[in-house]
Amino acid sequence: MSWMNISRVLKVLALVLFLTPWLVVSCQGSPLVEATGLDLITGDVQPSQDSPLGSMMAQAEVDAEAPDGATDQDEQQPGGGVLEDGRWWALAGAVLIGLSLVLGFILKPARTAALGAVVAGALALVALGGGMTWTDRAFDAQKREALQGQSGGDTEMDQFGRNMAAGMVGAIEMEIRPGYWWTLISLGLGVAAALMASSGATLPRIIVDRGET
Repeated sequence: MSWMNISRVLKVLALVLFLTPWLVVSCQGSPLVEATGLDLITGDVQPSQDSPLGSMMAQAEVDAEAPDGATDQDEQQPGGGVLEDGRWWALAGAVLIGLSLVLGFILKPARTAALGAVVAGALALVALGGGMTWTDRAFDAQKREALQGQSGGDTEMDQFGRNMAAGMVGAIEMEIRPGYWWTLISLGLGVAAALMASSGATLPRIIVDRGET
């Protein structure tokens, strides 16, 4: 076993973790929309089936896909458009992780290959970290726009409607799930292991002293 092989294993694990949930949009703790890393890449963000509200959204999406449905259901989902826009950074992260694996095999000598893997892996970390930050801020901006788009009337009904809308929008939250954090941790450790390989370091040997018999 070498530092480079450890790096490869950790990066493959990071790619596998793209299949785990990364984001969930919920309303008062009830999941509405869930997305794995792979869902973000493909843009196939679906309503959650783990709550009544999510099931209602799924049924509404089916109805919207009927021949007479003219609305874009993805835009109607809370945060749906923002999550689908996240495909660019999720795809960039996955491609860069794959590139780091390829560079580790094709570049020569070994230290150059390790250095190439470090650079590609670090860029993947930047893409995934920066992309999630962008998505989180875009989600908050979408909530603010929803509040600002309410009717500006001064009647009691208008004020009641604004209060109801503010309560509903305020109850909707986006949560980053552990799968995303484990992806970053696995990738970060993989980059660190590749950095050790690029420096020429070797794994410490463990010598077991059996003692004299």
